[in-house]
Amino acid sequence: MKAAVWQFGREPAITVEEVALLPLRPRDVVVRVDASNVSISDHLLLAFDPGQLGWPAPQVLGHAAAGTVEGVGDDVRRVKVGDRVIITSTPNCGECYFCLHGRPDQCAAMVFVGPAHAALPDGTLIYPNASVGSFAELAVVPEIQLTSVKTDLPADQLSLLANPVGTGVGAALRTAPIASGSTVAVMGCGPVGLSYIQGARIADAAKIIAIDPLPARRALAMKFGATHTVDPTEEDPVEAVLNMSTDAGGLLQGRGADYVFESAADSLAIQQAWAMTRATGHVTLCSVCLDMTTAQVTFPALPFALAGKTVHSCQYGSLDQRRDLPWLIGLAERGKLDLEAMIDRRYPLSGTLDAMLDASTRSVIGPTLLPFA
Repeated sequence: MKAAVWQFGREPAITVEEVALLPLRPRDVVVRVDASNVSISDHLLLAFDPGQLGWPAPQVLGHAAAGTVEGVGDDVRRVKVGDRVIITSTPNCGECYFCLHGRPDQCAAMVFVGPAHAALPDGTLIYPNASVGSFAELAVVPEIQLTSVKTDLPADQLSLLANPVGTGVGAALRTAPIASGSTVAVMGCGPVGLSYIQGARIADAAKIIAIDPLPARRALAMKFGATHTVDPTEEDPVEAVLNMSTDAGGLLQGRGADYVFESAADSLAIQQAWAMTRATGHVTLCSVCLDMTTAQVTFPALPFALAGKTVHSCQYGSLDQRRDLPWLIGLAERGKLDLEAMIDRRYPLSGTLDAMLDASTRSVIGPTLLPFA
């Protein structure tokens, strides 16, 4: 099969290579990758030495996809050959502490890099990022990272549910469920931010404030359901949100959004998101900061202690994939969730690096890889 292989220290960093699959482990599944989402986080990895992170290399990147099962290991029970599946980087083992306590989004089986699944012609082992490695014609994935689905939605739309739409809509409807009539602010209107906005619209928020420095992304935010926009290069986004919010009265209990969702990939934005949240409100954070190995945030101690705000971290929208992916598909099939408009460019496997660069420069919203195009 062909795969886009990341070999650190080489130029270009990603090259399409012919690789051979290794024998399947008992619970592994071979999936034909019909479509793979390309995320800014994929490109961020190129700046790091896998060895310094303790990761094996070379790797096949890509951690969110949709495809068709082509082969199964001897002990696979959840899917069968011919099934359409969504592939997520978040497993659902059903057996660990987190799965048994209603938090499969934190499943203990989650890994940054899976065991070797393929080899180059010279015998060099290849490793799948997040046990997915979907920038390839075939992915070898543990069955606990697959959800079988029955739908006529195209694969490119389904791949968005693995990321970023699942994260954003899940955050708005599962992580910090938005109450009807609320004021919502969204920091960063990339693919996750636009998905927050779609979730807020589905939840019937009264006011949805979209904050982004890029005019094109603010325009998209309005298309997907925002009611107001803020350019943070022209005005202080905290003051702007406070001014758009009704005053609840009290020294600490005054203005602010009821729900703030952050996806700006910036540690300052995380602090601003907290500051624009009303007392007793909810702030949800999901960014992988550009300086992800060193970034830190600080909050003022007194209001942090007294204002009653709830801070949520958001790993894959707090979704239970086997329960919630069919639910999200239903929302799309009924026209409540717009997946088609989230995809603005499709790439062949040979265009993998171009797709990653476009994601990193924010010139596209939903770069999607079609390995067999």
